[in-house]
Amino acid sequence: MSQSVTMVRYLLDTNAVIPFQRAGCLKALVAAAKSVPMAMVDDVLEELTVPRRPTDPETNLMKEAGRELRGSSVELIEVLAGSEEDATRGVLMAFVDRGEAASIAVASRRSDLIFVTEDVRAVQGKPKLYRELPGDVGRIIGLHALLRVLVERGALAAALARAVAASRDLDPPLWWTGWTASLPPEKP
Repeated sequence: MSQSVTMVRYLLDTNAVIPFQRAGCLKALVAAAKSVPMAMVDDVLEELTVPRRPTDPETNLMKEAGRELRGSSVELIEVLAGSEEDATRGVLMAFVDRGEAASIAVASRRSDLIFVTEDVRAVQGKPKLYRELPGDVGRIIGLHALLRVLVERGALAAALARAVAASRDLDPPLWWTGWTASLPPEKP
């Protein structure tokens, strides 16, 4: 008797992608998605690629995100108008922005997704993912945990993980310094 194995995918929030861009490593993230399955909701892609106001210019980072992410191995999940996910997104937008709201709405209905976010509001207050999501605790991780997964699975060089982590003013988890110190030195 065979058991089906659910493939886990990492659902990227906007604030999990931007540090890769700031470190000049967006191409490395896209390449990593070929071996470590990743996804994002269409609202997150829009946050990364479309100016907030029609009068705002499209930045080079937006152009890069569109060029690198569209058609990549990062699966795009559309939140359909009128769906349960759309209804949940609408409720959550009172507490978090559209990308987080859509990601929470999608992740709360799909046990194969682990939401990657640095937005404290997504895990505190009314949208508390850890209470809303069925299944194991830990279906929400931060950027540092994703970096560790990518390095340990051979999808990202440790030096790039360090650069991405340093590109944002985020307090690393307690285990980060010890873990990075334990990694073998990079080959030149």
